[in-house]
Amino acid sequence: MRVDVAILAENGVVMSEAEAHRRFVGKTFAAMLEEMRREFGAAFPADASTQKDLRLLKLYETDLRAVDGVEQALEALGPQRFSVASNSPLERVDTALRITGLSRFFGNRITTFEHVARGKPEPDVFVEAARRAGYAPENCIVVEDSVTGVTAAHRAGCQVLGFTGTHPHPEEQAQKLLAAGARTAFAKMAELPQLVAERIL
Repeated sequence: MRVDVAILAENGVVMSEAEAHRRFVGKTFAAMLEEMRREFGAAFPADASTQKDLRLLKLYETDLRAVDGVEQALEALGPQRFSVASNSPLERVDTALRITGLSRFFGNRITTFEHVARGKPEPDVFVEAARRAGYAPENCIVVEDSVTGVTAAHRAGCQVLGFTGTHPHPEEQAQKLLAAGARTAFAKMAELPQLVAERIL
């Protein structure tokens, strides 16, 4: 959001990080720019997406941290075939996993909007991510932190757990995730193994 807000401001749209978080988490950068074009008549440079990627990757190297408890949660879940379904570009996802030390859990099972016809909120990325992990979508448990992502996973037929631990207003976000189709919402990754066990049972 820090990079998005900076790019918006440079092109005449002033918005707080909290507002950008509320409006755009889970959406593609292209979808955000298109929304700003329609709403404010803003014009963005042709290389805006490339600019964002370069800035964000540089910021990742200094500031990116894994969500507290996520590594321990993945280890506790055992030898599952974890998969990523993202509206971010593949290079960004690969870089984030490398910097946070989480690549070992996912291998090459990474699906982004670049691999499918339609990004979230359409179900395509989750259907493909399930296929790459060797599961039917209805046998997958998805952890999502955005309404866009929950909507997409729900449409794919997955069981969805809404994560609010990265949101500035977790209780408010929990209600939105539940309304979008999440079966439950949680705020700490330490809770994930138990929630997964309950969904499987």
